[in-house]
This record gives sequence, structure tokens and C-alpha cells, in this order.
Amino acid sequence: MKLPKPFIFFFLSVIVIRTLNASTINLAYKSLNQYDYFKAKKLFYKVNKKQTNAFASYGLATIYFRNDNPFFNLDSASKYINLSYNCFIYKQKPTQFFSFKVDSLSILKMADSIANKAFEVFKKNNTVTAYNQFLKNNYLANSSTISTAVYLRDELEFTAMLSNNLSQATELFINTHPQSAFVADAFLQLDRQIYYQTTKNQHAQDYILFLKAYPKNNMQQTAYEKLFQIYKEQSSISGLTNFVNNYPKAPQNIEAWKLLFSLSVKAFSNFELENFLAIHPNFPLKNSILNELELNKTQLFSYQKNDYFGFIDTTATPVIEAIYDAITPFKEGLSVVTKNDSVFFINKKNQNVFNQFYTDAYSFNNGITAVKQNNTWLFINRQGQFITNTFEEVNELSNSIYIVKNNNKYGALNNYGQVLIEPKFEKLGDFKNDFAYYTENGKYGFVTKNGLMKKAQYDWISDMGNDSIAIMKQNNKYGLVASTDSIVIPPQFDQIIKTKNNIYILVKDNLYGYYYSTLHCYLTQINYEYIKEKPVEFYTNGTVLKLLKNKQQAFVDFNGKLTIDFGTYDEINFASNNLIKVKRKNKYGYLDRKLNLVIPYKYQQASDFKDSLAIVQLKDKINLISVFGKEIYSSEYGIEKISAHYYVINSPEKILLNNRGNVVFTQIETIQKAETNCLIITLKNNSIKLIYD
Repeated sequence: MKLPKPFIFFFLSVIVIRTLNASTINLAYKSLNQYDYFKAKKLFYKVNKKQTNAFASYGLATIYFRNDNPFFNLDSASKYINLSYNCFIYKQKPTQFFSFKVDSLSILKMADSIANKAFEVFKKNNTVTAYNQFLKNNYLANSSTISTAVYLRDELEFTAMLSNNLSQATELFINTHPQSAFVADAFLQLDRQIYYQTTKNQHAQDYILFLKAYPKNNMQQTAYEKLFQIYKEQSSISGLTNFVNNYPKAPQNIEAWKLLFSLSVKAFSNFELENFLAIHPNFPLKNSILNELELNKTQLFSYQKNDYFGFIDTTATPVIEAIYDAITPFKEGLSVVTKNDSVFFINKKNQNVFNQFYTDAYSFNNGITAVKQNNTWLFINRQGQFITNTFEEVNELSNSIYIVKNNNKYGALNNYGQVLIEPKFEKLGDFKNDFAYYTENGKYGFVTKNGLMKKAQYDWISDMGNDSIAIMKQNNKYGLVASTDSIVIPPQFDQIIKTKNNIYILVKDNLYGYYYSTLHCYLTQINYEYIKEKPVEFYTNGTVLKLLKNKQQAFVDFNGKLTIDFGTYDEINFASNNLIKVKRKNKYGYLDRKLNLVIPYKYQQASDFKDSLAIVQLKDKINLISVFGKEIYSSEYGIEKISAHYYVINSPEKILLNNRGNVVFTQIETIQKAETNCLIITLKNNSIKLIYD
């Protein structure tokens, strides 16, 4: 068959063009191989002008990528390597041009090299726009570089989203970044925002509507607690009735039943009990609640006998024998006890209430606690049921927050076991005053309960104080930083110590002075001799400041006025019970607040007055004296204050003394402090006595 002349002409033209292009490309690569960038660039452009060519685009990308010529331009390099790849994968075969082999592998390798160099430039800009531009230009980069760019971009957008604190912004972030590493935190933030927007009036009806409208919201447990607290504070029988019937899965359901029972049943008569059960046939604790309420009337105190622990009642009679290696005070009706390396919970009848044994456990709080079992921690409710997943570590409750560890990262739960911050930190301290420190790459920063982070940039940081200020360390120097991350005092001191009432001791070159964070001012110069062995209480009591110079002491007030000048006394102590202990010529006496001597200088040793009594030494006697200097008791042996109203005479028979100077007990074996202002006295005849302080 004879082909038409126009077709033959077109076919021959294509062959000629391809031949010419191949010749031009070959010449261009020869020039590139000889570093003649001007000629190579011109020839590559000539080929691409007619039709985009994979080999010509690869050559142009190479020229723009190299920084040994005037054409260096990473944006252009990205553009042409992308064109090269897109053309090559559809039409071309691997080809060798002098020292340049062009195939899909070499194109991707070049694309990756361009992306790595471009990424360093875009990273310095550190903006969302910069990262988006990078991702647009360098989509052929390796997955690690792409992932890093996406993460840094998402981190910026996530931080901006947290700052806006608007649910619309959070929803937009979730919808536009469904695969982001931050999307889990964003969902938590959205749940919190929806919760606070829905319940901003904090009325019972707001929480009821929220619980109904958002059954899967992470803040459901908080809503349960808020609603329960409203009914609890109102002692609302109708509200509690609705609560127990409508929210059977709420952690507070059992507590609500208990409270409803106690509000409904007062005299424990048969009529009341039968009436309550008739009204509430679903009452889940028909037997146990009655038993528990009865047990709650019993007050028990922990005591030690030899190396073991048990409990006594208010008559000092042992109710639970001392058989345990360790115990905790009863909290929410239960004590955590240890015996033979097993930990479990007992009630006041000494029953293992859950019939379970653990490796470790904390006391109950708000109806839940953390227990350790099989080297992992989890939370249980008041019925011993597991209510969370497992954790590697759980810290004790602090600031109503548990710090937990999972996959070697730390996060936080609230006191109902709900996630506040997903585990993502290298280290996370206990929350204090709503802030906790965290570490990242060995540096310290701080984070709020809502997960809002301040940059980790310090060598160390203390807990956040009640003045919203923390002590930080940089380059081996200490300063102060506010919770807003603004520097209060630059790091320039050798040591900073917080004392009472937001007063800080600043130490530099073994000299010290005072800073008052409430008014953001220095109270004194850094000009006084610091003695590191002295405790914080030696320097200030929170209202008066002690100054040391040339081994002499003085007092100064917050206005900088000397209230007691240097050299007036050998030693000055802060007022206690309105009396100031001072030393002159190696003898102690006491002044009133007007600095009048009210008890003469005559004691070799003396304590401050506490609870209107002081312990002093006069010659060979140890005396207990009143604020009028009257001797209450005198002994040849040491006197030790052990509580507000009682003292111990450390004689061979060990005597217990009250604050009137009366001997209460002799022949004492041990004295233990109970958890509720009580003293448990074990006499040498093994009898036990209980004294309320």
C-alpha cells in the first residue's frame, strides 16, 4: 500500500526533529561535562522550547542545582527536575550522556538532593507558607523529608489553632489535616471547646443537654462530675434521682446513689429503708451501702507495733491487728495495705474488698485510683473495675492531675482518669499551680493543663509558683521566668531560692539580696554575706528580711527600713508568739515587738516561742517557760515539743508532758502521731493510749 505524501512528509519531519534534538542534547551534555554552563543552558532551553524533554529538563535542573555557576536557583532546579521526571516515566528509556546517566533513579536522586538543600532554606523561614511552597515544589523528595516538612508546618498551624482557641479553627485544622501527627490533640481540643461553649453558663440543664448532644465527646466524664457536683451542693434528691437513672455508666453513679441514700434515709428505721427500696428498686448497693455507711461511723487510727502496722479505734483498742508491712489512712472507706510484697485494699472490717492483689496502689480519690499489676498501671473504680487502658507509669495525684507514661513518653490525665495531654513528652513534671515542666532534646519548657506549650529553651526549670513565676537555669546561671514565657530576671545569679510570700533570695558571688515578685521589685541590693548552710527560714519569715554583714545581723522591712540595726545584738530571730529571741553576750533573752526586753538575757540555749511556750536551758536545767518568762516545768533531761500541746521528756523512762506542765504518762515505749491530730502512746507494759491533741 502506498502512503500519502503528507503523511510521509510528517513522518520524516518527526524523525528529523528527534535526530536534531538528540544531537543538540548530546552537545549540551558535552558542554555540561566540560562545565560550560552558558552553552549547555542555551542548548537545553533550545530543545525544551519546542517540546518539554526529559533529558533537557534534567540537564537544566543540574545547572540550576549547582552553586558553582551564576545560574544557581533552587526553585528552578525543582521545577525542571519535576518536568524531567514527568516526561521520562511516560516516554523515555535510560540514556548515558558522557558522565551523566539519566534514568528514573538518577532523576529521583537529583530531586532528593535539590529538596534537601531547599528544605534548609525554607526551614529558616519557618512559616506555614514556606513549608507549603516547599511541599509544592519538591513533591519528589524522600518520604522522611516530606514528613518532616509536613510535621513542622502542622506544628505551626496547631500552635496557632491553640492560640485562637476557637472550635471553628480547630475543625478547620482537623478537616484540612486528617493525617497530621497533631490531629489526636486537635480532636481533644475540639472536644474541650465544644464542652466549654455548650456549658458556659454552668447550669445543670447545660450539662444535661451536652451529655445528650455529644455522647462521644471526651469531656463527658467532666460533664458528669459537674452535674453531680451541682446536685451534691444543692442536696437535690430529684436531681440525684435523675442522675442515677439517666447516667448508669457515669463514674459518679455509685457516689450519687450513696448520697441519694443518705439524703433520703435519716433514722435508719424499717419504714425509711423499705420506703427507699420501694422508690428505688434498682438500688445497686442494697447490702453493701448499709454496711459501708455503718463502717463510716467508725473512726480508726493507724498505729505501729514493732515493725508492723494496724489500726486502733477511739478507745485505743486494736481493731485491726498490727500484721501489715505498710498501711495508709482510710480514704473513701478504704486503706491500701502491704503484706509480703502484695498490695491490696481493706475496709474497716479488715476485708480485702476487691479480692485482688497488686504490686502497688494509691489511695482512692473521687472514686478512682491507680494500681500496678503485671508491671503496668491502670485505674480502677470504687468497685474494683478497670476503667482505663494500661500505662507504664502513673504518678500520684498532684494539682488534680495524674502524670502517666506510655511508649516511653509522658502525658497527663485529670482526676477522673480522662486524657488531658496525650503522652508525647520526653519528661513531664508534676503539675503545680496549673503548669508543669517538660523536656525536649534535653531542654526544659513548661506546659499548661490544656496542652499549650512554651518553648523548651532552658537548661532547667523549677515548678511554677503561686505567683506564676518559675526559677530557670541557662548557661549555669539562674533567673526568673513568668508563665507567659517572658523573662522576669535574666539568668545572671549563682542561685535563686523562693521563700514565703513571693520573696526570692538572689545569690551572686557569695552575696545575696531580696526580690519581691508581687511588685516586681528588688527589696535590697545584692550586698550581703550569704551562708549556704543556713535554711531558707533563717533569712526571712515572709514579712521581715534578715541581713548579714561582717558576721553581724540586722532586720529590714519591705520598705527598706532597718528595724534592727547591725551590731545591736549578736543574734536575732524572727518574732514568734509576738516575742523575738535575741542573743547578747552569749546569753539569750526575748523582746516584744517594740524591742523592749521582756525576758532577761540569761539562757545558754533557747528556742522560739511556739504555742505560747519555749524550751530554754538555764545552767544545768532544761526548762519550759511561758511568754511571761514563768517556769512551767524543769528537767535535767532534754525536752522535745512533739505537738501543739504536748512535750516529751527524754529521760530513761520517757515522760509525756502537757502544755500546763502536767505529767500525762511515764514509762513510755513509743509515741506515734496519728493522721487526725492524735497521739498514740504505747507504754512499756504494752498498753495503748490515745490522746487528742
